[in-house]
Amino acid sequence: MRTTESPVSTAVETDWLECPECHRSLRQHGDKLQCSGCEKSWPVVDGIPHFVQDFPYWGEIPQEQMQEVNRQAQAGPWKAALLDSHEPSVQSATPMILNLDRANWHWLVDLPRDSRVLDLGAGTGTNSHALAMRFRDVVAVEPVEERVQFMQQRFAQEKLDNVRILRSSLWTLPFPKESFDLVAMNGVLEWVATGRAGDPGEVQEAALRNACRLLRPGGYLYVGIENRLRFGSFIGYPDPHCGLPFVTILPRPLAHWYARRKGQSGYRNYLYSSRGYRKLLERTGFRSIEVYLALPSYNHPRFLIPMDSRIFSYYSRTFDPDRRGRLRNLAHGILLKLGILAHFEYSFAILARK
Repeated sequence: MRTTESPVSTAVETDWLECPECHRSLRQHGDKLQCSGCEKSWPVVDGIPHFVQDFPYWGEIPQEQMQEVNRQAQAGPWKAALLDSHEPSVQSATPMILNLDRANWHWLVDLPRDSRVLDLGAGTGTNSHALAMRFRDVVAVEPVEERVQFMQQRFAQEKLDNVRILRSSLWTLPFPKESFDLVAMNGVLEWVATGRAGDPGEVQEAALRNACRLLRPGGYLYVGIENRLRFGSFIGYPDPHCGLPFVTILPRPLAHWYARRKGQSGYRNYLYSSRGYRKLLERTGFRSIEVYLALPSYNHPRFLIPMDSRIFSYYSRTFDPDRRGRLRNLAHGILLKLGILAHFEYSFAILARK
């Protein structure tokens, strides 16, 4: 079995970074980046600056199995580390990790090839990988160490030298304002209030304002996220984030009470309807908001259909598979005839401009 060396240099270009605390310039001193103002420092590990340290593990693959995937990816082809695994969790996550069409929404943005892109919550690097094949400069930001390590091998073996990785959270971003032409938040916004104090909606607004600050005028924000009113929520499907049924469609105070009754600290993973997302983005500085249905989901978007078009009716009649169960088929038919079925689909791909 061959060994794949990480080509990442320990030297870090710092001219595009700033201190996340005081916004002064950063300089590298050995294996650390140090602020020229407040003198706070952050470690550089295998050429990657770490602006967070003890961030809790999260991922589709359990931590111990992800660590094994990384060991295999360091010793051989990164794809084989996934495809050859016998672990059910790895087998389940592999199609999404390999699916570069997950970022096919990028063809909807009117940006030149030399644009700079920020992928917030880059995970295992699928979106960054796809975006790097179109745009000149991609920055992949991810707080979970095991995912950062996986991306190192992925991008190195794919020879994607236009992707830079940072280990950081959304709250410790070391970038000057108006640094990017496109900011992507795929499956991120619904998680930003987890583990943080304050009203989840206000935390989400703060996260979006951070993203807006980093965009150049006319730049794009992409948000891939579930629909609060997805049909499954009304028939008891558990929320994919907190695991509770019905919680997304309840009024927020009742959802908090319900989540606490179930042993959680409250309901933190706010989702919205298409109208709710529009209002949220407008409040945080965005305009020209375009909401697309991501079908069957934003992680596997075979179709992107504008919410304000008549195309969905054609899609539903032509491509949408039959739903199992009499009740589901009946509800599907009624909602389609009423012209409101689109509002109950699973997820959205949203583009907004600064």
